[in-house]
Amino acid sequence: MSTRDLGKHVVELHEEGMLAITGEGTRLMLSPHEAIDFLNWLNQHKKTLEVAVRAHPTTGAPELLQEETTEPITDDDPEYPVDEP
Repeated sequence: MSTRDLGKHVVELHEEGMLAITGEGTRLMLSPHEAIDFLNWLNQHKKTLEVAVRAHPTTGAPELLQEETTEPITDDDPEYPVDEP
Protein backbone atom coordinates (compact mmCIF):
# COMPACT_ATOMS: atom_id res chain seq x y z
CA MET A 1 0.00 0.00 0.00
CA SER A 2 1.21 3.50 -0.83
CA THR A 3 0.09 6.42 1.36
CA ARG A 4 0.36 10.16 0.81
CA ASP A 5 -0.53 12.90 3.32
CA LEU A 6 -2.00 15.82 1.36
CA GLY A 7 -2.55 18.09 4.37
CA LYS A 8 -6.21 17.87 5.33
CA HIS A 9 -6.61 14.53 3.51
CA VAL A 10 -4.71 11.26 3.25
CA VAL A 11 -4.69 9.19 0.07
CA GLU A 12 -4.02 5.44 0.09
CA LEU A 13 -3.47 3.26 -2.97
CA HIS A 14 -3.92 -0.39 -2.07
CA GLU A 15 -2.22 -3.30 -3.84
CA GLU A 16 -5.59 -4.33 -5.30
CA GLY A 17 -5.89 -0.93 -6.98
CA MET A 18 -8.47 0.52 -4.59
CA LEU A 19 -7.95 4.23 -3.90
CA ALA A 20 -9.03 5.59 -0.50
CA ILE A 21 -9.29 9.30 0.29
CA THR A 22 -9.74 10.07 4.00
CA GLY A 23 -10.19 13.36 5.79
CA GLU A 24 -12.34 15.32 8.22
CA GLY A 25 -14.60 12.40 9.17
CA THR A 26 -15.04 11.15 5.60
CA ARG A 27 -13.64 8.16 3.74
CA LEU A 28 -14.12 7.65 0.02
CA MET A 29 -13.16 4.38 -1.66
CA LEU A 30 -12.74 4.21 -5.43
CA SER A 31 -12.52 0.98 -7.40
CA PRO A 32 -9.51 0.58 -9.71
CA HIS A 33 -11.71 1.56 -12.70
CA GLU A 34 -12.99 4.66 -10.90
CA ALA A 35 -9.47 5.58 -9.77
CA ILE A 36 -8.06 5.41 -13.31
CA ASP A 37 -11.00 7.44 -14.66
CA PHE A 38 -10.39 10.01 -11.91
CA LEU A 39 -6.68 10.13 -12.79
CA ASN A 40 -7.46 10.66 -16.49
CA TRP A 41 -9.95 13.41 -15.63
CA LEU A 42 -7.42 15.17 -13.38
CA ASN A 43 -4.78 14.94 -16.12
CA GLN A 44 -7.21 16.59 -18.56
CA HIS A 45 -7.63 19.49 -16.13
CA LYS A 46 -4.00 19.80 -15.02
CA LYS A 47 -3.56 23.32 -16.46
CA THR A 48 -6.68 24.58 -14.66
CA LEU A 49 -5.40 23.16 -11.37
CA GLU A 50 -1.95 24.69 -11.85
CA VAL A 51 -3.48 28.12 -12.52
CA ALA A 52 -5.69 27.79 -9.43
CA VAL A 53 -2.70 26.85 -7.24
CA ARG A 54 -0.76 29.89 -8.45
CA ALA A 55 -3.78 32.16 -7.85
CA HIS A 56 -4.44 30.74 -4.36
CA PRO A 57 -1.05 29.66 -2.95
CA THR A 58 -2.48 28.80 0.50
CA THR A 59 -3.25 25.20 1.39
CA GLY A 60 -6.96 25.91 1.83
CA ALA A 61 -9.70 26.35 -0.72
CA PRO A 62 -10.60 29.81 -2.01
CA GLU A 63 -13.02 31.71 0.27
CA LEU A 64 -15.93 31.27 -2.15
CA LEU A 65 -15.60 27.47 -2.07
CA GLN A 66 -15.23 27.42 1.72
CA GLU A 67 -18.50 29.35 2.09
CA GLU A 68 -20.35 26.95 -0.19
CA THR A 69 -19.13 23.84 1.62
CA THR A 70 -19.71 25.10 5.16
CA GLU A 71 -23.41 25.82 4.69
CA PRO A 72 -25.60 23.17 6.34
CA ILE A 73 -27.63 20.88 4.11
CA THR A 74 -31.35 21.37 4.54
CA ASP A 75 -34.19 19.03 3.66
CA ASP A 76 -35.47 21.44 1.02
CA ASP A 77 -32.12 21.46 -0.82
CA PRO A 78 -32.87 20.10 -4.34
CA GLU A 79 -29.43 18.48 -4.58
CA TYR A 80 -29.81 16.66 -1.24
CA PRO A 81 -30.50 12.97 -1.86
CA VAL A 82 -33.79 11.78 -0.45
CA ASP A 83 -34.62 8.17 0.39
CA GLU A 84 -38.00 7.20 -0.93
CA PRO A 85 -40.10 4.59 0.89
